[in-house]
This record gives sequence, structure tokens and C-alpha cells, in this order.
Amino acid sequence: LYALLLVAIAGCKKQEDRPAQLPDDKLTAILSTYQKQLTGAEYGWTGYQFPNGGGAFTFTFKFDEKNRVVSMADINATTAATGLESSYRLKAAMQPSLYFDTYTYLHILADPDQGLGGYSDFEFGIQSASTDTIKLKGNVSGSEMILVRTKQVDAGTVIAKSIAFNASLNRASQFNYYYNRLSIAGKTYDFTLNPEQQTVNFYYAANGTFKSYSTEYAVTSNGILLRKPFTDGDLQITEMHELVVDVAQNKINFKAGNNTGTTTNVATPLAISLDAASALYTSGSAFTSNTGFTNAGRIDFFGLTTIPGYGYILLYPKYFTNADAMFILYGNRQYGPAFNIQLPANGALIFAGNYALQGTSPGAAYTTAIASFRAQVLTPLGYYVFPTGKASYDLVSVADSKIWIRF
Repeated sequence: LYALLLVAIAGCKKQEDRPAQLPDDKLTAILSTYQKQLTGAEYGWTGYQFPNGGGAFTFTFKFDEKNRVVSMADINATTAATGLESSYRLKAAMQPSLYFDTYTYLHILADPDQGLGGYSDFEFGIQSASTDTIKLKGNVSGSEMILVRTKQVDAGTVIAKSIAFNASLNRASQFNYYYNRLSIAGKTYDFTLNPEQQTVNFYYAANGTFKSYSTEYAVTSNGILLRKPFTDGDLQITEMHELVVDVAQNKINFKAGNNTGTTTNVATPLAISLDAASALYTSGSAFTSNTGFTNAGRIDFFGLTTIPGYGYILLYPKYFTNADAMFILYGNRQYGPAFNIQLPANGALIFAGNYALQGTSPGAAYTTAIASFRAQVLTPLGYYVFPTGKASYDLVSVADSKIWIRF
């Protein structure tokens, strides 16, 4: 649109009785066109925000002619239920830009004190625009946002639908096995959705080498929009629509362009990474799991979330000078097994050792559950490791692929 407007302006016949437009006048005209586009959407805009720190969020924006905007977002219960009015402006910086210049829900994602931010933006350069879509890129952190004109059928319900649909994707955790074999356009991949991180992941072998592709997704009215398309030869997946998780059949169905994708729940992986376990161990990070182990579709198999004050499970490589640990955090306490991580040649991650449980026990009522949890952690063959985002991994039991845990 920017380029077309410049061409149109440059192509106008110059009149003898009036001066040519100055550059500032041209920019003013361009910004005015963008403002009319923003304010002219009867039902507002749906925004798909992809912070550079990972994850994805859905927003709604209703812009008016007085430079006010009302936003909602699927960040938390408050942002989903309560519209927030703030100001915006269009500015000619290095390029035409959209500034949310007083506090909006976008600022939560850019605020390190919120625990979500540091890698997001509230000032965006306009990259391209069509009648129904505006693509933006953050001027500071380089996060990306796509604005799509909201349809009448979705007016007022975008955020609620986004939250409900993303939650429905977690039903894939109820499948019998961890592995889902995707068939699409004559090609085959292992396929995983991570609704916690809002990522979609493909695993396969190319010339005998493990390949993985992970990208964030945003929730649309009946599917997901990938931040970056998945491309393999002549296959490109930019969006999965009519996406359905069928627990009864243990499968996922969707359409991508003219192709139909269908998964089959299987016991063995298509390919194994020989490097992911080492990457996890040497990252210098700790990793959290909200629900612990899943076994044959039963989430929180050991019932650890029932511990009073339960927070999460923490995998902490090199927590001790000579050992690693996996703690159950509850209240301001922690309890769990210590071990030594081993990295065998088959790519597995093994938690080995016979250390006593470390920390403060939550009480006798949980002794059996925690003993069973410890025994599972220390399973001798360990776990295959699959990356599901910038700093997230799924660990799948080598001995039994019905058992897995998400960090």
C-alpha cells in the first residue's frame, strides 16, 4: 500500500497553478489512509501477536477517529474479560508506524516485571497492508503482529473462542501414545502440538538425519495460523483450518490449503534426535512441567497436582555440585529425586543414581505417589527428547511411549 500510494502520488499530473506536494504532505496522506483503514473496520481487528521471546497471543482492537483504541487479549482472565481503552497514533518514523502510546495489554508482553516480557513491542512498523490484513513488525524487539479485519460472525467472541479452541487442542494429550504420525500430500512426519507454548512441531528424517521444525501458532476461528510456514519441498503449511482433535479415534484432522492432513497414533517414533538431550542438559536453564507425567492419555498420572500448594515440577540440571534434580514445588518448599544425567549414544536422556529424595516431604499421604514418581523418573532406559519451542522439550519414555512429560 505504501509503495502504491507513492506511485500514485508521483504519477499525478502537476498543475501549473498549485505546488507539488512536499514529502511531509505525502507521508501525511499515507498515514491518513492507514487511519481510515484502521477505523473503517466495523467490527474491529483481530491481532495475532508473536513475541520474539516465544509463544503467541490473540488480541482484538477497535480503533476510533479520536486516536483511541479498545483492546482485549487472551493473556489472562482479566485481559480476556475486560476491554482496556488507551491511545494510539500513526507516525512517520523510518517507515509508517503504529504506536500504542499509552498502556495497553500489549505492554504486559513487553514488561519484564510481568514475567512475560522483554521480547515484545507496542510500537510497530507497517510492513504491508491489504484491505483485510495489515502486517506489522516491532520497532524495538522485532516481534511480529498480523491484524486481520474481524468478521461479523466473530464480533465480540474472538478472545473467548481463542481460549476455548487452544484448550481443546490439549485433548491430544489424551491419546494412548505420545507419537502422532502425520500424513499429508504424500509425505509423513511425526507431529506434536504444544498448547502451553502455542507451538506446532514436525519431526522427520532427511537422508538419515533427524530434522525438526518448530514455530509458534496463533488461534484463528477454526484452526491455527503458523508464525512461519513449514516448508518441505513442494509442501508448504501456513495455516491449519478445520482442525479437529478426535480423542475417540486418537487422531487429528485438518486442512492446509488444498491438502488434508490426518494423524495416526503410534507406538514408535519416525526419527530420533541425537542432539536434543545434550542441548537440554547443557543449556544452563531449568525447566518446568505443569502437570508431570502423562500415561496412556491420563494427565498427571501420579496425582502430584493434588499436593496442597502445588506449583509445578522443576527439572534442574546441575542443581547440586555433582548431581541433577527434579523437584516438586509446593508452597515455598520442594521435594524430589536427585540423580546424574547420562547421555548415551542413542540420543536418550537418562536419570541415573540411587540418591535419597531431597527437600521437604509434603507428608505421608503422598509417600506412595512420590515413590512411584521417583521410580518413573529413574526408568533405566531413559527418555527420548523432542524440542517443542525455543526452550521447551517433551521427554518420552524409551521403554513405553505411552509415558511422557512436557517441560
